[in-house]
Amino acid sequence: MRQLGMLSVVAVLVAGCAVRLGGPKPIEYRAIALQTGPESSPAEVARWIRQADANLVLLEAPGDSAWFDEVARQVKLTLSGPGVAGSVAFGFLAGEAVGDTTIVLPLEGGGEVALHDALYIVGAGRYLDLLAARFSPDADVREAVRALLNYIATDVMPQAAVVLAVNAPDPAAAEQVSMLLRPVFSDASNCRSRGRGSANASGNGLEQSRMRLYYGPDTLLRCSSARPLGAGGPLVARLVLGR
Repeated sequence: MRQLGMLSVVAVLVAGCAVRLGGPKPIEYRAIALQTGPESSPAEVARWIRQADANLVLLEAPGDSAWFDEVARQVKLTLSGPGVAGSVAFGFLAGEAVGDTTIVLPLEGGGEVALHDALYIVGAGRYLDLLAARFSPDADVREAVRALLNYIATDVMPQAAVVLAVNAPDPAAAEQVSMLLRPVFSDASNCRSRGRGSANASGNGLEQSRMRLYYGPDTLLRCSSARPLGAGGPLVARLVLGR
């Protein structure tokens, strides 16, 4: 991806119902960012994804390739990854990626940002870039966000719409991340619907997810609604990619 890998072009299908992406019409994604623990089985994660009716999943888990492959098989979505960074791995469940990469960005003041990045082409002249980032507990949030934005500025196609999931060490850090990203990316929680989530989806550690979902730029991608998956669970955001 840092050279020519992210500049290739490949047709991609990401809709869970086999809807063809691309063309002149806007494209709607049902996006969710999930963080799971070692106790979560592929069947449980697949059940959450199906309950969310998600066709774009940014997933962080301690599972191996076989674990991620089984989740992808059960939800019938194509896997990007897993990209391993230390004790954690990232995987995107969507369509066929043009290319992907996993890197660790060291921070000057200590700590690091683990990052997985994948590019998709979703129609003539339309691109979607998915990123998931995990900030280490000892990372300074400002330094981590600065490193993340610098990576995006230098390694992500400027004409690509971006969906970004960030795992911050704690709720206070997550709020700070949201504030620092605000000039560039919108927080999906700001378009959250007032309706209830699916109570059946909570439990088994799902409500403990710290992944927060962002999108942008608003000239390319907008959020029409978002709802929690279960009580206190992650958001399922309806993101619309314009023409």
